[in-house]
Amino acid sequence: MSILVRDSFLDLEMSFLKQSDFMTSHTDAITNLLSSYQGVTTLFLEDIVRYVDIGVYEHEIGTPQPVKFDIYVLISGVKNPDSDKISDVLNYEYLLQSLDTVLSSERFSLLESLASNILSTVMQPESVEAASVVLTKLDVLEGDGRLGCSMTKIK
Repeated sequence: MSILVRDSFLDLEMSFLKQSDFMTSHTDAITNLLSSYQGVTTLFLEDIVRYVDIGVYEHEIGTPQPVKFDIYVLISGVKNPDSDKISDVLNYEYLLQSLDTVLSSERFSLLESLASNILSTVMQPESVEAASVVLTKLDVLEGDGRLGCSMTKIK
């Protein structure tokens, strides 16, 4: 027997999967959280480019290449801070610190490994309900198109 999930059929044998296992984008995460809460606050870091020694091919190893990072974290609710002080909110500079910490921790061969590590790091604050990480290799294709990896997770 199958059930319809997001315009495709899912076997009942896969019914152990949680709704968060079907999240495919930042937009999906927002939609899911909005259905559960009275709003969502998004902190983000966009268009950050770092030269990263990443890749599995011999010509990539030891040759840093530009990678663009877009990181989004979702906090349930929309509220006015108790005061106008940074101590009353999640300081979004932690996104940049998280990125730099992961990049300096080890060499990654796969964008997926790097994205997963960044995602785990930015999900650590208790107030973060979901996050998305989008990595784009900028100089891989000549001409049209982009290559990259995107991951979204809900706690």
